[in-house]
Amino acid sequence: MRGMLIACLFLTAMLAHAGIAVPERDALRYRTESDPRGLIVDLRQQLDALGDRAAPAEERRLLWLMGVAAVNINDDTALTEAILRLDSLAAASHDDLAAASADFLRSRHQIANGEGNGISDALRAAAKVQDDTDPPTVAWAKYNLCDAYAMSEKASSAMSLCQQAEDAYRAIGDTWGLAEAENDQGVNFANLNQYEKAIERYQSSRRHFASIGAEQLVVMVGDNLAQMYLKLGRTQEALALSQASLAQEQATGRLSDALVSRANIALDYATLGKSELALSTISAAVSDAKVAKMDGLLPDLLERRSQLLEQAGQPGQALLDAREVIRLLGERNATAQRSDQTSLESRYAAREKELRIQTLEHQNSLQDLALKTAQAEAAERTEAQQHQSLVSLVTKGVAAALILIAGLLYLLLRAQRRYAAELKVQALRDPLTGVENRRAFMQRAAALLGSGHSSAAAHVLMIIDFDHFKRINDSAGHPQGDRVLAVVTEYLTGAVANHGHVARIGGEEFAVLCPKLGAEAGLRLAETLRAGVAALSMPAAVPVAHITVSIGLALFDGVRCHDLASWMRAADAALYSAKSYGRDRVVASTLLH
Repeated sequence: MRGMLIACLFLTAMLAHAGIAVPERDALRYRTESDPRGLIVDLRQQLDALGDRAAPAEERRLLWLMGVAAVNINDDTALTEAILRLDSLAAASHDDLAAASADFLRSRHQIANGEGNGISDALRAAAKVQDDTDPPTVAWAKYNLCDAYAMSEKASSAMSLCQQAEDAYRAIGDTWGLAEAENDQGVNFANLNQYEKAIERYQSSRRHFASIGAEQLVVMVGDNLAQMYLKLGRTQEALALSQASLAQEQATGRLSDALVSRANIALDYATLGKSELALSTISAAVSDAKVAKMDGLLPDLLERRSQLLEQAGQPGQALLDAREVIRLLGERNATAQRSDQTSLESRYAAREKELRIQTLEHQNSLQDLALKTAQAEAAERTEAQQHQSLVSLVTKGVAAALILIAGLLYLLLRAQRRYAAELKVQALRDPLTGVENRRAFMQRAAALLGSGHSSAAAHVLMIIDFDHFKRINDSAGHPQGDRVLAVVTEYLTGAVANHGHVARIGGEEFAVLCPKLGAEAGLRLAETLRAGVAALSMPAAVPVAHITVSIGLALFDGVRCHDLASWMRAADAALYSAKSYGRDRVVASTLLH
């Protein structure tokens, strides 16, 4: 592997020395990374020169590049200008692609800075161009949605999207796009602790960037590769890559990327036994992040410093940083509109399935028409036979064949209708546990609230989340984690019984909806569920004897919880409190008091 790294670095040096020029179609994309400030100035001049004569497609392209460059250097002024002009272009020209571009830029900015809910904007953007069949547009949308999930560390959701983006870019011969998608796929594998696979993707991304002369992108991806080398104990190689990446990021003004590189370098120093240098490096990065108001990076930087302080024998300061991380994450969770994001996820996935169902239904219509035609022809043949005294064997054979074809078409039509019905059922069921999924839960809850609210017995909503579930996946593997989910789901379903409905609304997150159960009975049931899960025996292959859950509970009172979104936020806030107070407990929303 070391030889492969040296070969890759040698290839990069040779390409730079040979003067390989970035292809013309990638030149501006490259400048969003290599010269973002200069590119923004040039793009403004181009847009001003074009004025009202700019074709909508060209204006959209230039504004998108300006927005990407602005995100890379955290230039809020240029980013706001690009987004507002894209929104205006979308309204004036009815341009869905311009509207999607604006939403994707909002998503990138929010994810980079830890503001709002970037995935919701990315889903909203993808939905606007979901029916577009233009191959470059399809590849672009898949990649930007993949990037949003990957940068939000939601690897399980990002993996399939990134693979689709890779395939789409490969099909249209877009080497730049392929390299970007491969880099994101490397991020996904890294977040799943599959370091060797992450290294393969990062090296492939670097080779593709090198093949088009984008040497600065080779160095940038090298910083991601460095993190994998560090995980595998190859510290000196990791340090060299991160230092090269930092020098380039500082030269081009990419503050966010530079902060990440400095955090990686601090960890390299600590691994090499240079604890003082490690602490000074990470502390400087934390200070610069606070000055630049890079709130999206602060929790990770503070967590890294807390770990280094603890290793250096400074537990008091490490504890202060850990508490600050909890506070920042709490503020982020409190402001995130999770119901909006998950609703958009459901709509996006449902639209994908609807497109498949529409194809089937179109085929069904054609089959139905063919069936009716065959039946009419068979009827005509039969009527003609009644008026003929002599019917040849050939005519009888044709009639029989028509009847047989009609029967086969009828059977095919029934099979396709059953398949379409099965798809609709699958869209409302979680395939692993067999209980309702988030989409079914949202439909059921919306229907319940739409039927009116009675103050006699309030509806109860519980959000249940496993405690330290990642440890099981990391130590025993995802198959054992899936077994634990199945065991606990079976218990929850039986324990809830006639009180309500259980749904899986996230990876390890479940919801229990109990109509008209009331506060007192709801609290008793929640405590029963918590204690029951803690008492369950786990499969022998699972490295823990027991597992616990935290439960957040909220009542629908029609006032503070006046709709489904506010009801879910109240239950989420209670769940977060249960986690903060030590886990394995039930916490009710303040609406109960």
